[in-house]
Amino acid sequence: MKKNLFLLLALFCSLSLFAQDNQKEEDNSKFGMEFSAKLGYGTLVQPDMVDLHGTVNSGNFLFTYQLPGGASLSTGIGLMEFQTNGVSAGENYSLDQRYLRIPLYIDFTLALFEEQLDNKLQAYAGGGLYANTLLTEKIQTLDGTHKNKNQGWNAGFGFEVGMKFKVANDFIFGIGFESQSDFSSMKKNEVKRKLERISTVNFSLGFKF
Repeated sequence: MKKNLFLLLALFCSLSLFAQDNQKEEDNSKFGMEFSAKLGYGTLVQPDMVDLHGTVNSGNFLFTYQLPGGASLSTGIGLMEFQTNGVSAGENYSLDQRYLRIPLYIDFTLALFEEQLDNKLQAYAGGGLYANTLLTEKIQTLDGTHKNKNQGWNAGFGFEVGMKFKVANDFIFGIGFESQSDFSSMKKNEVKRKLERISTVNFSLGFKF
């Protein structure tokens, strides 16, 4: 996922150069796409076990639709990786989980310094729900590696705030903070689990059709 962040920043630099030659025309398109990379941490919660704190790397591919009044809807798919270390029965282990997420968010934007910056700087805030499934899980110990697949579905909610900068009429670069938490547990083979207190720094690149 860290490679996604470097790729996103490289795209941003390229688009900044492109924007210098871009004509300043109004774009009335309401549809768009957004790519994002997220870095942070979260907590894995399982009954009768110690909570595990670990790192989170995530990326989203979203379709967006502009609503009246500065609001927008977004949905698509996201991939998230959760990594941590723990101790069980006196034995150390490492845990690597890969999740697939389907978010549905609504965001509200507000232009800042409209006259001075020609409406290019915006603040945003929003939130929504997501469906979540654990695609793969790898538990590694000194004795070997154990893998699980398709460990069930659950749902959660999230909230985000940040800033967006209009690089060109059709391209927007954003940076922000997001907090997410599962409000239900996924369950399979009598094992229940959920992720709570997920906090990330988000870098995004959006464009209109």
